[in-house]
Order: sequence, then structure tokens, then C-alpha cells
Amino acid sequence: MTVVKALRPKIFRRFSAASILALGALMAAGCSSTGVGNPVASSTAATASGSGSTAASTAGRPPFPTLTAPDLQPPKQQNQNRPDVAFDPCTWIDDDTISHLGYDPRSRKRSTDIHAEYTFLGCAFKSPDKAYTLGILSGNRTLDEGRAKFTNDSAQIQDTTIDGHAALIVRPQMPSTGCTVLLQTKVGYIGFDRIIFADHLTGPAPERCSGIVDLVRGIIPRIGDS
Repeated sequence: MTVVKALRPKIFRRFSAASILALGALMAAGCSSTGVGNPVASSTAATASGSGSTAASTAGRPPFPTLTAPDLQPPKQQNQNRPDVAFDPCTWIDDDTISHLGYDPRSRKRSTDIHAEYTFLGCAFKSPDKAYTLGILSGNRTLDEGRAKFTNDSAQIQDTTIDGHAALIVRPQMPSTGCTVLLQTKVGYIGFDRIIFADHLTGPAPERCSGIVDLVRGIIPRIGDS
């Protein structure tokens, strides 16, 4: 696969195909390498520790502490006839989880949130070698709405199930735009978008969706009952 060097991670296009998912993730699982720098989750469990506020155990809230840095907090939601988004990828995914997945916790950055008639809460991460960017969008649009958006963009869509969640693996028409997974939640779906920058790798780039299901599987425990 050829990856354009000048490509910049379109972490979240606002209202187009790279907006709601432009641009993983997690569980406290150990990280292994494919030999080409591809961060993937292994089956080795690790304790996920958060830094921040007190834990809450009610539905829609994480059963663990969340991050409290002011610049990471989500915006106020303004949903119209849609449930509020509970899972916030920037404050619910702890540093240990990000590290175990092969990404740099210090690169954590709130991305363009969408909060209008529907909501997407976004966060972005980079691998230490800058070869991978990971964008995560948690929203309250339905999985069918996500499917329709990518169908309209002529993307290749594969139905699957990840740890009991209906999911779509999406390969956009342009290979350089990376690989996306949509994971169904109680209020909508979470989009995971990964882009590979081949010029930062020491070896050949892997297939663009290689390891992304393990990445998503790793973050599912941090989603909680949402």
C-alpha cells in the first residue's frame, strides 16, 4: 500500500467522510509489535488506572476514575431528539491503556468535537515514532447512519462483531485515508480511524486495517455500560 508522505491525519471531518471519522485503542491489554511498528493489543491483561475524579458505577458513567485536565473536558451537548453521548474518549481512556496499545499518552489531544443536533466527542493520539495516528469519535448517530455515510463515499464496508458489539470495518475509497471501524454502542456508534505514515516506518507498511480489530477490542472495557 502506498501512503502519501504529505498526508496529514484528517482526524475528524465535520460533515464529510473524513469528518465524522477522519482520522486503537485500548483496554488495559499488553502491547505487541508486528515487526513494522504497528501498535496492536495483545491478550495480556493489565490494570487500567485513571488519574482524576471519583469513580461512578451507574449506567452511562465509567466504573473508574476519569481524567480531569481542563483542556480535555468535553463540551456541553445540544442534542435534538437524541440521547446524550456518555463515553468520552479523551477522559475515559487512561494513560496506561494508551501506552499498552503502543501510543504516546502525551500526544493525547481533544479533536474537533461536533455538538449540534447530534454529538461526536473526539480525541486523537500518535504513536511514539509518529508512524500511526488514531482518532476516536464517540457519537449518538446510529450505526445505519454511519453505514449510509460511507456507502455514499463508495467505501468498502465489512460487517463484523467485536466482543458482542455490532461493528463495521471500513476501507475508504482512497487507501491513503487509512482504516476505520464503527462500533455500536447504546446511544449510537464510536468511530476509530487509524492512519499510517509509511515514511516513519523502518520497514514496509502493513495492510491498512491490520490489527485494528485488536485495537478496538482493547478499548471496549473502557467504554463501560454506555
